[in-house]
Amino acid sequence: MKHNILFLILLTILGLLISPACQRPVAMKEVGDEAVELFRQYISIDTSNPPGDVSQAAEFYRAVFEKEGIPVELFWTDRSTGRVNVLARLKGSGKKRPLMMLNHMDVVPVDRSGWLVDPFAGIIKDGYIYGRGALDMKNNGIAQLMTMVQLKRNNIKLDREVVFLAVADEETSGEPGALWISKNIWADINAEYVLDEGGFGTQFFFTNDDCLIFSVGVAEKKSIRLGLTTAGTAGHGSMPPKENANFIMSQALAKVAAYKTPVHITPPVAEMIKRIGELADTPYNNALKRNTISLTVLKGYVGDPPKTNVIPDHTEAVLDCRLLPDQDEDEFVAELKKVINDPRVKIEFIQKPPKSNASPYDTELFKVIEQETKKVYPESVTLPHLVIYGTDSRIFRRKGATCYGFFPGLVSMEEYRTIHGNNERIREESFRNAVKIYYHVVKSFCEQKYR
Repeated sequence: MKHNILFLILLTILGLLISPACQRPVAMKEVGDEAVELFRQYISIDTSNPPGDVSQAAEFYRAVFEKEGIPVELFWTDRSTGRVNVLARLKGSGKKRPLMMLNHMDVVPVDRSGWLVDPFAGIIKDGYIYGRGALDMKNNGIAQLMTMVQLKRNNIKLDREVVFLAVADEETSGEPGALWISKNIWADINAEYVLDEGGFGTQFFFTNDDCLIFSVGVAEKKSIRLGLTTAGTAGHGSMPPKENANFIMSQALAKVAAYKTPVHITPPVAEMIKRIGELADTPYNNALKRNTISLTVLKGYVGDPPKTNVIPDHTEAVLDCRLLPDQDEDEFVAELKKVINDPRVKIEFIQKPPKSNASPYDTELFKVIEQETKKVYPESVTLPHLVIYGTDSRIFRRKGATCYGFFPGLVSMEEYRTIHGNNERIREESFRNAVKIYYHVVKSFCEQKYR
C-alpha cells in the first residue's frame, strides 16, 4: 500500500512537470534579445511606399512563422508591385470570437541626407534602435510576431483564436491591403477585437507634468483632401495683369491660415480630460480638440524649372484637413468657402472620407491592457485616446470590430516627431518592455480560463 501511494505521488509530480501550465517560465531576457535581432532584420528590409513593395517583408514573416510551426498564408493583391498581405493564426477553442493583431509593412520614404545613420540598417546607437519604421510601425509588427511565437512555444491554450495580419499599402490608399482584406476574407476572420497602431506611453505629452500616460486609440480623425484652384491672366512678368492667379490664391490662403476652427470636445477627449485634467497647450493637443487644416501643396508657375518672368494662368493648392469623427465634411467645406469668400477660388474634394466610428473602452480587453501595463509601469495611467491621424483601424471598425491603437512602449515628444521624419528611433529598453507587455496582454485576454 505504501509503495502504491509513493507511485501515485511520483505520477502526479511527473504529470505536473510535463503539463502546459507548469512549463519552464519564459525567459524574457532571451525573448527580448531575439525580438531586438528580428527588429533589426525587419528594419533592414526597405519597404518604402512609394514604390510599396513589401514582398521581402512578407517572406521575412513567413519564414519565422513556418520555422515555429505556425500556420501562415500570403495573399497577393498585386504581384507586379509587390503588394501582399500576411495572415497567421493560432486556433482557439471557439468559445469566443478572435483577437486580431494588425500591422502594416510599408513605410514612408526617407531623405538620407537628414539621417545620422543608415535608415535601413537597424543600427543600435546610444540606447536607441534607429530606422525607418522604428515607430511606424515595424515595432508593433515585431511585438505581435513575438506574441505569436511565445503563445506557440509555451503551448498556451486559447479560448480566442489569435490572428496576425500584416498588410501592404497603409501609407497610401490601403486598397490592396486592409481594404482588400475587409472585402475578401474578413468573413473568415470575423475578429471581435483588433489591436493596431495609435497609442504610446508618454510623459509631458498630454500634460505639463511627468505623469506617465499610456494612450489607447479608440477613435480617429477623418482625413479629407481639398483641391483649390484659381484662374487669372497669363503674361510677361513686366506687365502685371489685373487678375493674377497667384495673388488670388495667396489672399485666399492667408484667410485660411488666419481662420481658427472652433473647439469641439469629442467623448474620447472628454474622458481624457476627466481622468487627467485639462490638456497642455501643445500642437498635438490642439489637434485633439479641433478640425485642422494644413497647406501641403502649392503650385503656381510655368516651366520646369519654373520660369521666373512668366505669370501663370492658374494656381493650384491642396489642403490636408483632419476632421473630428463626428464632424460633417460638407458642412466643413461650406464654412471654409465662407471664410475665403471669393468666387474666383474653386474648392473640390480630392478625397472624401467614409463614416468614422468609435470603439467602446469599457471592455474586458481595455481593462487587461491597463492591468498588464501597470505591472511594468505601476505609476502609469491608461487612457482612451483620439488618434489625430489615419490608421487601418477605421476599416475594421466599420466591420463592427472593437479596435484599439496600442503599443506599450515609452515615447518622448522628441522621439514622436521622428515619425515620418529624420532619425526615426525607439529606445531599446522601451521596445523590450513593449514586447513583454504585448505578450501578456494577449495571453491574459485570450487564454482558456480554468475554473
